[in-house]
Amino acid sequence: MKKFTTIQFYLFLGLFLVFMGCAKTIDNTGTCSDGIKNQGEQGVDCGGPCPGSCPNCADGIHNQGETGVDCGGPCSPCFPRMVATVDGNAWTSTSRNAFLSGPYSITIFGTDLNSTITITYSGTFKTGTYTTSNVFSCEYRDSNGTLFQSGSESKLTIIELDTIQRKITAAYNFKAIDPLTGDVKDITNGFFNVLEY
Repeated sequence: MKKFTTIQFYLFLGLFLVFMGCAKTIDNTGTCSDGIKNQGEQGVDCGGPCPGSCPNCADGIHNQGETGVDCGGPCSPCFPRMVATVDGNAWTSTSRNAFLSGPYSITIFGTDLNSTITITYSGTFKTGTYTTSNVFSCEYRDSNGTLFQSGSESKLTIIELDTIQRKITAAYNFKAIDPLTGDVKDITNGFFNVLEY
């Protein structure tokens, strides 16, 4: 009877461990609605074999415990910012401000040094979605100084309104019309985070 040498023993042991590691089974019995991260999902019930992508810190949605849109909570800390898309072009304010402009009235102002967006909300200080009416109005002023005022297709969604710390976070979209020429500016994907008023 032949004896195993030390080298043969360790070689056998190594092959055995590799084989056992490869024999590990993968749980493919889950579903995309079982509340468990399984079956190759990237998150709980999202990504991988499930439809749609998982919430993340760049999806433009206030979700996953964020304190603002794509910031705070599991994401990077929120900082005051105001952005939008104007006629398909990215617009980012280099300076922004929010202030009380009367009882139950907040004005949000942002400029990129060439153009400005101004939003005035006059209503009950609470979260919700509002359309253009006597509750809020929007304006866009281009680099030539032409004033475009919000039309009927405007929406403001106040995501967070902290009346104690006096901070507001909201999303907005509006079509702005030059009342003299009828020219239209399409402002979409707008939002501002944690602006102090």
